[in-house]
Amino acid sequence: MHSISLTVVQRGALVAALVFGVASAALAQVAMSPALKQLAAAADKEGTLLLTWSAGTMGGAAGAKVFEDSINKAYGTKIRIRWVPGPAMPNVGQQIAMRAGSGLTSPTDVYMGFSRNMAQLLKHDLFLSAGWKEFNPERLTDAVVERNTFVKVVSATLGWTYNAKLAPSKPEKLEDFLKPEWKGKVATTSFASGFDQIGAKDAWGLQRTLKFAQGFSQNVAGFMRCNEMERIATGEFVALVTDCSGDAAQEAIKRGAPLARVLAPDVGLISFFYFAVPKNAEHPNLGKLFTAFAVSKEGQAIIRDQTSGDLHLYPESDTGKEVKAVEAKYGIRFKHADIAWQTGNDEGNNSQQQVEKILRRDGK
Repeated sequence: MHSISLTVVQRGALVAALVFGVASAALAQVAMSPALKQLAAAADKEGTLLLTWSAGTMGGAAGAKVFEDSINKAYGTKIRIRWVPGPAMPNVGQQIAMRAGSGLTSPTDVYMGFSRNMAQLLKHDLFLSAGWKEFNPERLTDAVVERNTFVKVVSATLGWTYNAKLAPSKPEKLEDFLKPEWKGKVATTSFASGFDQIGAKDAWGLQRTLKFAQGFSQNVAGFMRCNEMERIATGEFVALVTDCSGDAAQEAIKRGAPLARVLAPDVGLISFFYFAVPKNAEHPNLGKLFTAFAVSKEGQAIIRDQTSGDLHLYPESDTGKEVKAVEAKYGIRFKHADIAWQTGNDEGNNSQQQVEKILRRDGK
């Protein structure tokens, strides 16, 4: 009798364990709309997602693996992600256009591009539109998706990075870098990063920007890339102005570098990095699934971990908290320099080209 009773208990425990395991697995998966379930099933059949971007984008190979595991856990899929190191974002966009014109497949199933890059590619009509809202109506809103095609994934704030131990003064506004104590201590990019926004009619405009550039160039000691934060940390330069959204700086700060990053309060614009799925993608459903996941809470957490950036439009965003703090301190409201804005930014783009010439003319 005792042995029969023990068997019943064992069976009950086994059933309970199985039920708990199934429930845990279900909880591990995110809530899915009917459209997202269909997309996940179609993506699963395509097998392997192809991604091409630089090693410093979204964590490179290691980041791709994190995305792969997380997507499979979230959607119950068995996809694979194959990441191939690629050139800068504008160059990948050119590759997509050239291959599309030749009837060839895209080198990547998801293109990541800056708002200005995306605006420049509009004339080629390279990317798929989709019913993005149906996949995740709470996250894929009109504020996040442009033209039913381009999905914002990371906010790009305009600012600068400086060595907090070596700075001669604390730079709070862009024009602080005109002060004599910054002469020979400042680096900038060879392509005048950020000056398309600084020179926009919604910001400083052409004339004020060119006047600033004439003085600023006298304090600039040389050029550097935005991901070379060790050059600021070691004191080769004391500041980078501007710093291509500051993600590299935030990564360096997390590693203990003596750096500080300032979001410019005197240029009230925020740009974006987008995902878009090429029309000539080999695995378009996988591209859409990856993009939809990137804006989920889980996806944004991965992006935040891999890049120290995220989309400021979401309530959990770290960037959003920073933006709100600057808005409150200076009594301003940031505007969005998105794709639609970039298509009309002739004055800003002209400013950037002229500032680049000024910097190069002065032998930087």
